[in-house]
Amino acid sequence: MTQHDKRIEWLSRYEAWKESGLNVAAWCREHNLKVHQMYYWIHKIEDENGSPENVDPATSWLPIQLDSPVINAPDETSVFIHFGAISVEVRSGANMNVVSDVLNLLREPC
Repeated sequence: MTQHDKRIEWLSRYEAWKESGLNVAAWCREHNLKVHQMYYWIHKIEDENGSPENVDPATSWLPIQLDSPVINAPDETSVFIHFGAISVEVRSGANMNVVSDVLNLLREPC
């Protein structure tokens, strides 16, 4: 099988998985495929074509409006950002430029 044929086959599998609404593990079980192979092709296809949602890769911060007053706990307030298998804790007073740079680095494939 040529690389071109293999790509067509996996692109078809990718589209079928997306349409199924199942998570990757469940879909692979049903189709007798190895999960790690599916993830490889998901990343390969989405890196080449952009994610299906065409998300802008630039990180931007949006202001929020709170209906109730903010209660500040000294040095204890933090937010966890989950990015795949990685979690980043952002503490109160963190430099948002550094946080933005870290998140952009996490988006880049190794």
